[in-house]
Amino acid sequence: MTHALLTRKNENSLFHTFDETLKPQIEELLSLGKSAGADLVEIFLEKSDNISLLAEQDDISNVSPSFGIGAGIRVFLGKKDGFVSTNDLSKAGLLFALNQALGMLGLNTSAKNLDTFIGLKDYKDFGVTKNNWLDHLPDLDESTLKLLEATKSLKNKNINLHVRRASYSRNWQEVLIAASDGVFARDIRLHQTVGINVIAHQNKNRSTSARRYGSSGNPDDLRNWDIEKSACELNESAQKMLYAEYVEAGQMPVVLANKFGGVIFHEACGHLLETTQIERGTSPFHDSINKQIAHTAVSAVDEGVSNYAFGSLSMDDEGMEPQDTLLIENGILKKFLSDRAGSLRTGHPRTGSGRRQNFSFAAASRMRNTYIKQGNFSPEELLKSVDNGLYCKSMGGGSVGPTGQFNFSVEEGYIIKNGKLDKPVKGATLIGEAKEILPRISMCANDLDLAAGFCGSVSGSVNVTVGQPHIKVDSITVGGR
Repeated sequence: MTHALLTRKNENSLFHTFDETLKPQIEELLSLGKSAGADLVEIFLEKSDNISLLAEQDDISNVSPSFGIGAGIRVFLGKKDGFVSTNDLSKAGLLFALNQALGMLGLNTSAKNLDTFIGLKDYKDFGVTKNNWLDHLPDLDESTLKLLEATKSLKNKNINLHVRRASYSRNWQEVLIAASDGVFARDIRLHQTVGINVIAHQNKNRSTSARRYGSSGNPDDLRNWDIEKSACELNESAQKMLYAEYVEAGQMPVVLANKFGGVIFHEACGHLLETTQIERGTSPFHDSINKQIAHTAVSAVDEGVSNYAFGSLSMDDEGMEPQDTLLIENGILKKFLSDRAGSLRTGHPRTGSGRRQNFSFAAASRMRNTYIKQGNFSPEELLKSVDNGLYCKSMGGGSVGPTGQFNFSVEEGYIIKNGKLDKPVKGATLIGEAKEILPRISMCANDLDLAAGFCGSVSGSVNVTVGQPHIKVDSITVGGR
């Protein structure tokens, strides 16, 4: 059979598997790019099979399947690069895309540079044990029944839950990455998320509550979802906040819960440690390696190796295996997150952090599983250390400025009075700046936990994990009434 790279008849076949038989065709493209004068040429091939479902009240209101196939070609010359994507995987289509990328740098394949390409290294197949994942996933009937079970469970919890929603999203991706430095690797990725949210309404009072759960590399994740536990937790939160009073604004100590509480560190600090920010000169930490940027209680990591964590991967989108990257150790900044382009332009070594949403984006330095490491205190000891403050059990949305200024809403909060939780409060917003808040995180508990999320940046939306133990911030601005 003629290969999909060489014939238009099969170029968009979703049934063709990327494998090492592509080596001669890919080497030909890489050789052409090198002979044109490029320092490095990278090819990213992708095939995807995605679906998202939404249940509202007692009905399925949306079913959105999507399929994709394509390639991204990136060419480097000095510290510059050119990137082109295409869904035409014929030989002619890929040659056209390569020439476009070369042309961005003033190069073309008619040149005959003496710096020849010596060939790809041995093929690495990280997906060999994952080939049956797509067949093992729950089908449409099973998925919809699971979501309707969730909205029914919420309905049974309380009659004042007037809006009940449950969603499911599945992303399956097969990728093959090759580059003129010898990288030649394939992987299969699987990410699934389920989310539930409610609006409780009684008399003139209203509250909202939401939870999201996610995993990577676990085809049975939706089947194993403990709906009853999630529904109980969500209803309890909604009922407690239904009659909550508005918080009074001011400067005060705050205790942030574990799991999704780590979204503040991710957004306000994690992005500032990516070389995409270092290149732009917008990170206040650009010259702070081996300097104190946080309280000695704070150590933080970014890694892609934790089993089933939403940000885990066998290799990044540049073919590099992930690693456990220590970002901050006892308050000292130790390392930045770097991809191929970031390393080239800043000198910081690659950390397996080159990530992209799909083939239409060039990879950039992005977080994976990012969290503050646990300390030696119990959550109760953190609360006992606060006379008057705020406990943030569940965080909502927020926004972050380019240099780390942030504001995040608190979905479920409680006053801390004399070291104990007091009345629930609503309308709280945490306001601050990363370089000011990090030195004020004085206590970390021993209950590290992680939560799934999505992160948008220059290379699109990617799946990430945020997390932390309970932490105490000695003083932060709380917006309210």
